[in-house]
Amino acid sequence: MNTNFIVVMGGIALLLIALSAISSIAQSTESRSGKTRWIALVALLPLAGWAIWWQKGPKRP
Repeated sequence: MNTNFIVVMGGIALLLIALSAISSIAQSTESRSGKTRWIALVALLPLAGWAIWWQKGPKRP
């Protein structure tokens, strides 16, 4: 399989994960400054930020 294809598909998957986390953060009950910090974390470290958000972010009822 072509290596470029794998890299591009991995990048697309990472982008979708980051967008999912950012969407979830934007809809959360977190304060504005809290949302800003979480979104910055996800933007700078997409995979790690997403994982931390799902572990430590506000819990859903």
